[in-house]
Amino acid sequence: MAYEVEIKAHAYPELKDVLDRFCSAEGHAVDKDDIYFAFPTDTAPKFRIRTCGDELLITAKRNHRENGIECNEELEFSHSAKDKDVMIKMAHMLGYVEFIRKQKKGYEWYYNNVHIELLNVRTLGWFLEMEIMSDTNDKEKNRDKILLLYSILNSVGLCSCDVESKSYQQMLKEQKEK
Repeated sequence: MAYEVEIKAHAYPELKDVLDRFCSAEGHAVDKDDIYFAFPTDTAPKFRIRTCGDELLITAKRNHRENGIECNEELEFSHSAKDKDVMIKMAHMLGYVEFIRKQKKGYEWYYNNVHIELLNVRTLGWFLEMEIMSDTNDKEKNRDKILLLYSILNSVGLCSCDVESKSYQQMLKEQKEK
């Protein structure tokens, strides 16, 4: 099973130039539109359908979050974006409803097996996301990976105080309830 070890931190758009220099490469533009689905009585989503260019990514996760570090067990497959409407109709036919939507636009890089993204999350602002894959969700066994993520965070001028412990879903839900 594959796990993502991930942190996200509050950031700003000018960080792109810093990341271009740090990663020795120009960041590639990304545009992700996510729809999360749940059963009507659920308090958390069961899966998401992400549109990213001409591809759909259908993802289910088991999230574990502690002190701003996420370790997610993830199952994912891709499909053609031309079938997005059919996938949404299928979700509704199976009894799922839209839980929340999220749109992220920004840039991505790869550095030492770390996927780095600088993203503007609609209505929430700019974030730096970094993730590295692991074969375990054991925090002690992932210590070196966690230290690498924090090292990159510090190297680009952010600090642990910028790390966000809430999920985007939680922040969007709280924003919606205001």
